[in-house]
Amino acid sequence: MDPETVSLISNIVVGISAIIVAIAAVPGFYVWRRQLTGKAKFDLVRDLMLLGFKIKAHFEDARNPFTFSTESEDRSWQESESPGVSQVLNEWYARANRLKPLQENLIKIQEASWEAQILFGEDTKNSVSEAVKIYGQHFAELSSAISSYFDTRRQEAISGISYKDQDWLKELHKTIYSRTDDDFSKQIDKATNKLESTLQAYVK
Repeated sequence: MDPETVSLISNIVVGISAIIVAIAAVPGFYVWRRQLTGKAKFDLVRDLMLLGFKIKAHFEDARNPFTFSTESEDRSWQESESPGVSQVLNEWYARANRLKPLQENLIKIQEASWEAQILFGEDTKNSVSEAVKIYGQHFAELSSAISSYFDTRRQEAISGISYKDQDWLKELHKTIYSRTDDDFSKQIDKATNKLESTLQAYVK
């Protein structure tokens, strides 16, 4: 048999072998892909549930009615501050700082929700998106209430004149300082419980 024929036969055999190997590898590829997708879903579910629980706890901490003096120890004081102004600014500083871990985890759950749009079905995507939306809306409400309330109280402390709309300030105060049975807390609890019940199906 001449060398050209041997080479041709050899190439054919190699080609056939490659096709056989490729065909044999297809089932394994799909199994690997399913395993990879399953692990990605499990990891994402774990992250989303953990973030949901953290955010709920951060809301509770941020709205805890008790404020400790140590929370404003590192605030920069002005020499011209009156005791009344200092008291308001200390409380404002403490409340604003409590929002920081909440804001950080809201960013993380927002990022995770984008991944959920790819990996999960419609119902799960909607539940995750709704929870993230509620968290974001209530964070904005709480942040705005803190800023508006303490800025107004600071002006009162400086001028010695009470703000004309005290009912508005009372409503802001209710938003800032928690009651476990108020609508704000119930909305956060509802969002977290819905998120948990939806995601549990992926870890059973």
